[in-house]
Amino acid sequence: MSEKSHTWNYRNRRTFLKSVGATMGAVGYGSTTSGARNEDSDDDDEREDWWPGPRSGPARTGSTDESGPMPYAALDWQMDLDGSMYNVEPIVADETVYLAVTTDNSAAENDGYIGAYDLETGDELWQRADLPAPKTPGLSDEMIYFASQVLESSDSDEGGFYALDMETGQTMWTRKDHDVWSPPVISNGIVYSSNRDGTFAFDRENGDTVWKADGIDGLADDVGDALTYADETVFTSNGRALDADNGSTMWRVPPENGTLGNPTVHDEMVYYTRTEYIVGDDDRISVEARSADTGAVEWSYDSGNNRWDGRLSVTDGRVILLDSTPEETSVMALDADTGTEDWTAEVEGTFFSSPSVGDGTVYIGGQYAPDSTSSAGQALVHAIDGATGDKKWSYLLDGSDLETSPEDPPAAGTPVVADGKLVATTYPAGSTLDYGYVYYSNLFVLESCDERPDADNRLPTDDESDDQCAHPKPEACIEATPNPDSDDIDAGDTIRFDASCSTGCELQFEWNTDGDGQFEETGSSVCVTVPTCGSLTVELEVTDANDDTDTASVSVSAN
Repeated sequence: MSEKSHTWNYRNRRTFLKSVGATMGAVGYGSTTSGARNEDSDDDDEREDWWPGPRSGPARTGSTDESGPMPYAALDWQMDLDGSMYNVEPIVADETVYLAVTTDNSAAENDGYIGAYDLETGDELWQRADLPAPKTPGLSDEMIYFASQVLESSDSDEGGFYALDMETGQTMWTRKDHDVWSPPVISNGIVYSSNRDGTFAFDRENGDTVWKADGIDGLADDVGDALTYADETVFTSNGRALDADNGSTMWRVPPENGTLGNPTVHDEMVYYTRTEYIVGDDDRISVEARSADTGAVEWSYDSGNNRWDGRLSVTDGRVILLDSTPEETSVMALDADTGTEDWTAEVEGTFFSSPSVGDGTVYIGGQYAPDSTSSAGQALVHAIDGATGDKKWSYLLDGSDLETSPEDPPAAGTPVVADGKLVATTYPAGSTLDYGYVYYSNLFVLESCDERPDADNRLPTDDESDDQCAHPKPEACIEATPNPDSDDIDAGDTIRFDASCSTGCELQFEWNTDGDGQFEETGSSVCVTVPTCGSLTVELEVTDANDDTDTASVSVSAN
């Protein structure tokens, strides 16, 4: 491994605009402590409620337990990126948003920066501007890791794999033995990545090779370029499962079985987004589900005429994908166990990014254009109920105070959800010139709001009458796992209470879990520990968009 030292510097904050004149909600709709660093643990799986890497974490599910803006969204802050994050996700941890930005992507030059910003205010904490263009980073408890976007054909000598101090941005170590690496997966003190020679495990403290699986790499460019980790197994995009301890092959998909790509792991299943564009067919996107233990095919789904080439989200027993044609875009939910269609929701706009899920709500970013006039579009984010497919809210991102392309209207990329906020970047959709993506990309952070968006941020098709829902009054419902009436419930056991069975319009959930009469927790589910003595009554209050309420309660005691 070759080492190369770098100078580093702090830079002044780039263009920063705080929104004014909007009424903001005071509630974050999610725990602000779930992202706190666990100083006593080196296990990165503790960070499941953060968004610490590509597609939210090692399993690449694109899902988190954190809540996004509810019941409506409003602009919190925005900034000019002075570069591009096209196909690169923001990541969030410790109430900090980390941005990986490309500022030059020509054949001869490949420049970028990594910046850390306060999620609440947008204030710059640090920025490293002497780096090559970065792919989406990943975080451990102390460091941020990223691979460069240097192409194999590039003349640049700055390609490689970098580790920076998470608090300062200072370079801790680099891998310069290869120019092209896949985005990192970090778990249990190990960083996993791959290149054309093989798949590697690095020591996260110094970058030394722990093991190398020779000749086992991902596929070319966007079809592969991804590893996934779950249950001490590393899954590659070309259909191999490797032992995370030593890199040995546990199972593999025979090459004759076709092209795989972009694995996602959830509940002992690995899901591949298969595409046939390598063999010349741009309109065939399918999902293939295999056993994570054996690699055996469990089910497959062919979406037919589908131009979408993003990545799946998997959560709450559903696989979420987009079905995008020239005529319309739909969000689809497949049963994660069988592949059968659960629901389909048609959405206004054009969408090519990947969906994200926060606390059971699906978020997608794209573009809304009222007609075929190319300069009339706006970036758009939809929030959709993950259980039913019903739309919760839509929000048009107003970039009029930022620099945008005069020819190509912006589209929103993949949203990221953390700490009750939604973070999304935009890019000039349809631009045929690379420099357009660099010069005209921006960042938006949305927060919760009790009032629906104003006319500048609302779809024209969203009628004012939507403010008052024509639904029956809400009915609170609690489902518990395991059943509190079971004879096997002991003191100290954990019971999960889920309010998703409640009915009503745009419900908000509040819980009293300690019997003090105060509703101190929010979200559609909570976990409660069975008391040692006596019983505990868990109360739920649901509130709909008309401010009507209903309550339900369950008593818990050791049996």
